[in-house]
Amino acid sequence: MNKLDSVIFREAPVGMIIFNDKLKLIDCNKTVLTLFGVTKQYCLEHFIDLSPEYQSDGLKSSDKMYELMKQALTGNKVEVEWIHCTASGKPFSCEITLICFKQGTENIGLAYIHDLSMIKTMEENIRILQFEVEKAYYDALTGIYNRRYFNEHLTRLIKTLSRSGGKLSLLMIDIDFFKDYNDSYGHSEGDNCLRTVAQTLGKIARRADDFVARYGGEEFAVVLPNTDEDGACLVAGKLLDGIRDCRIVHEHSTVADYVTISIGVTTASVNSKHKSEDYINRADMMLYLSKRNGRDRYSFKEMPDPELEVAGIEPAS
Repeated sequence: MNKLDSVIFREAPVGMIIFNDKLKLIDCNKTVLTLFGVTKQYCLEHFIDLSPEYQSDGLKSSDKMYELMKQALTGNKVEVEWIHCTASGKPFSCEITLICFKQGTENIGLAYIHDLSMIKTMEENIRILQFEVEKAYYDALTGIYNRRYFNEHLTRLIKTLSRSGGKLSLLMIDIDFFKDYNDSYGHSEGDNCLRTVAQTLGKIARRADDFVARYGGEEFAVVLPNTDEDGACLVAGKLLDGIRDCRIVHEHSTVADYVTISIGVTTASVNSKHKSEDYINRADMMLYLSKRNGRDRYSFKEMPDPELEVAGIEPAS
């Protein structure tokens, strides 16, 4: 190794270890000593002790290391994740790359050691962050999306679909006489009822782009992108049937002997002037109409064109 190569080897920011064809370590650089917190002598004489007895695959560290060194000396490039330990016994993840080069007539092995502990920590932090973000968009009781997700995603959908004039349908849903159900059967059974309703709605509105959210209390919302009036009304009918089929006993309902729902439905070709509040208000109006007309039903009215609405022209019923 010439002088320049020696400097590069010694000062390289990645750990480097040289071993001979007898599988004996003959040199290592500063980064290795910093990684493990040991002297060069200790590293060269006791390197295998700087690993736990077994690797994560169940193989004994010493046996596996020597086998990998042998593979490298035959000319094969070896890359493997490895668990090392510092001198104090603290484990950390590494990626080891082993290669072979010629020094005269002798085969020499070179191992690069990349510390993955920082990357692993970053990955774990990202995973935790993703979990926290996802948790912020889900309803803790029912496991479906919450109102925050509904508001944000509905706004995004309107912007996206307005570019193509795509259809968007919204269904607002209320459990009929839910307060009476809670008062009669208790909050625990009320929670079970909410979960069952949420799961049932989700099973029916199950296309990739559809989503169901708990809007608040006993009220739910179903968003159906690229769905026209016929499709939205078809889904509404299936939702009514699906909840009836659950046969959740509700003796104090004046509609049926079991839990039912009322639905308000609206649809429009999305206009750039539409807002999420427009959809919500129109669907809520139809939900109120369903309740006024006896509950356990859906009512539909198309969304108005914003420009026609300014002129006082409503869409046909």
